[in-house]
Amino acid sequence: MRYGSLFSGIEAASLAFEPLGWTPIWFSEIDEFCCNILSKQWPNVPNLGDINHANFTDLAKKVDLIIGGSPCPSFSLAGKRGCQ
Repeated sequence: MRYGSLFSGIEAASLAFEPLGWTPIWFSEIDEFCCNILSKQWPNVPNLGDINHANFTDLAKKVDLIIGGSPCPSFSLAGKRGCQ
């Protein structure tokens, strides 16, 4: 299974999918801390950055599934429960 990830964060989903043999094709994340983790853990998977600037018509054709978690600053204690 090939997938793309929106609002990737530190990509816990990829850790869960790895034993299943699923492969991330692209990530989409803007948070600097998360981007650093993604680039270290998955150096060969491109991070598209801001989803507002990506062409999902073409990107969707490269994957079997698109996953994502909504941005969570308003729920996260780490995000101080505020909007960015």
